[in-house]
Amino acid sequence: MGKNNNKNYILIIVIVIAIILILYGIYEYNVNFFNYSYKYEKNIYTEKEFDNILLLCNTINTEDMVLDPKANNRLMYEFKPENNKTEVLKSLLFNENFIEKIRKLTGNYNLIPCLEVPVEYRKYPKGSYMDWHYDTQILENQLQYECVITLTNTSDSLTLMNQVFFTDKISSEPNSLVIVRAHGVKHMVTEITKGERTILKFVFKEKELF
Repeated sequence: MGKNNNKNYILIIVIVIAIILILYGIYEYNVNFFNYSYKYEKNIYTEKEFDNILLLCNTINTEDMVLDPKANNRLMYEFKPENNKTEVLKSLLFNENFIEKIRKLTGNYNLIPCLEVPVEYRKYPKGSYMDWHYDTQILENQLQYECVITLTNTSDSLTLMNQVFFTDKISSEPNSLVIVRAHGVKHMVTEITKGERTILKFVFKEKELF
């Protein structure tokens, strides 16, 4: 009986340790932002903050936009440094609360907005889509996080995220955020057959510690 009790005791310990390791792995996966992962968060800004961002972006006309070579039939407007709207938009986007949310979602508390990469306003009209791709690494020897805020979405388009064993489908809502690490998860945007979707795209990077 004593030997059986010892075996049962050891088995219980092994099971408990295995459960702890599994739970820790799940925790690490959710807290730390691995290459083959992404984050999707709804209601990322307060209603007032989002309305102000939307109000500014609504001043951009289709005539101000150009065809984006990175996607089929997608339009793009770049907030360049010399543009008067750029500083206003940055102040609206990159408030302290939002930056802390980015850090918490990625598990990387050294992240800051990458101001050398211009913020882009993008419009997906009917017929536009984006093929399967990995986000391009622009910053040399630097972690790069691509962030997309959905402003409006009346479309039937989906963002597909190619996970290890399955594909996630996201119908992004207004005031939602998607974060993808450069060279990370493979993803695409399905073709729009009705409605349209507008987004803001910008980059976060690690701040220099020395």
